[in-house]
Amino acid sequence: MNDIWHFLREFESKDIVKRFYKRKFNYELNTAKAVEINCAFTQGREYFNSSVTADLSVKPLLQYYGVVALSRGLVLILNKSARENNIVPSHGLKIKNWSDIENSGKIEKIILKISNGTFFELIKASENRSFFRVGSSEINWNVGFPFPSLESEFCFGELAYCFPDLKDSVEAWINETVACRMLKNSHVNGNEWKLEIHGENDPLILSKIFPREKFHDLEIIETNKDCTVKFDKHTWPNFCQKWSSTFIVIGDPYVVPPLSGDIYLNELAKMYATSFILGTISRYHPSTWNNINKGISNDAVLPFLLNFMDFLQEKFPQSTLEFLQSLKDYKENN
Repeated sequence: MNDIWHFLREFESKDIVKRFYKRKFNYELNTAKAVEINCAFTQGREYFNSSVTADLSVKPLLQYYGVVALSRGLVLILNKSARENNIVPSHGLKIKNWSDIENSGKIEKIILKISNGTFFELIKASENRSFFRVGSSEINWNVGFPFPSLESEFCFGELAYCFPDLKDSVEAWINETVACRMLKNSHVNGNEWKLEIHGENDPLILSKIFPREKFHDLEIIETNKDCTVKFDKHTWPNFCQKWSSTFIVIGDPYVVPPLSGDIYLNELAKMYATSFILGTISRYHPSTWNNINKGISNDAVLPFLLNFMDFLQEKFPQSTLEFLQSLKDYKENN
């Protein structure tokens, strides 16, 4: 287990959780709910711990259960009215087109549909907010994205683009260049977004990140081998965190192509959705999962899946903790 769990273990103590709640929200938490939070975090730790030594046939499922447990713990903390008995007992996602995927073998074409459940409750409770590192090893920026609607759909291939640290694995899998650029600065100026992004004006790359049919009044200005990108403020860029950027411990936000259906997801939701896909395939379609991880068929995706599971093992618990640690600073600054 990594050091993050030394801090997350604090949420397994009802007394510490009650003090945390008082400090963060100036609210007295009752013991029964504190214990519910404890149990969610304990389950999350045990699932993640079990996944470390688990066979690949079940590893993604154990990780996904850990993601769900930590997500439910977050919902219980962030939503004062949430209790174990009123959180919707479903995943909040479903694969819409599995029969097509089974025939084609193109895992990247999986379509996810949002339904009522833990995924949607996590987005609501977290206000669909991401906390970012900008040229820093510490969080120093945050963005609250618009909420997706129930029944919205998005694609696995699009989702995979949202992990800049795994860019090489995605390119090897999908066999095409991943369009992404490091974000240097961003702000809304009047009726437009103004982004300063690193790198020259490559029309092919930038047309994927900022498709003109979506980004209205788009203007790209190249200066000193960087670009300034302007567009209507009603369209949001797809910001994602790259954890290891200039240096191993220094992160930067990146901009990547938008998800279909005008959907925006924070970092927790992106990891949740990807883990759901892996967990669902390994649980409900074990022959497909076996063919992939044994190199029998459609195994081009395997390096990405393995690297994502390593990434998830560290980053989802870390993001959970840092969301809670950053929450008070965000509330005080807004």
